[in-house]
Amino acid sequence: MENYLSAGSSFIRRQYAPHLLLALLVLLMSGFFISYRNLDAGQAAKVMEMYAAFGGILLLTPLFLPEQNREIWLLKRSKAMPLWKLYLLRLLLAMMLLAAWVTLFLVRMQQGGSQFAWGKLWVGSFSEILFLGAIGFFVSGITNQVVLGYMASVIYFIANIGAAKHLGKFALFQMMKGSYEFAAVMMGAAAVLGAGAILLREKAGR
Repeated sequence: MENYLSAGSSFIRRQYAPHLLLALLVLLMSGFFISYRNLDAGQAAKVMEMYAAFGGILLLTPLFLPEQNREIWLLKRSKAMPLWKLYLLRLLLAMMLLAAWVTLFLVRMQQGGSQFAWGKLWVGSFSEILFLGAIGFFVSGITNQVVLGYMASVIYFIANIGAAKHLGKFALFQMMKGSYEFAAVMMGAAAVLGAGAILLREKAGR
């Protein structure tokens, strides 16, 4: 357990801290761009799908960033902890932070007098934001380019603005239309993307 805690804290201090600070800044500045006050269920869903959604991109995409440097990759590979365990540890950490991210947005809306079904909106938001972030995580993992991961997630987000009807259960912005049936599908897809990125990256390093 001590090795896992040490690896996690080292990653946060040395590589992940700027991304956490950026996510925190986005959260703190959000009040200048969106309203949290007196929203109905549809408007609350819009806040989560059009603004909070970027939390997944910010928190999940850069998890492979340290190993873009081949010297760091070789160093990590030489240690006792397998790389897949290191990647999984980072992913679980990012998911916990993402859960906190979603919760903070909902708390702010609730404090502003907004009316929405807490549990339903939390699960829908978390699954959708996790799926969007998992796209970036997967692409950055298989290409070894974090920038490409960011681009993939952003392009998918933009594509949904005009072509969501063609994506079925994988379409974003469904909560604004009152549908929450996508949650299990997106959660499963995020799990597949996350596991696939870790396994393919581990295999490529052998």
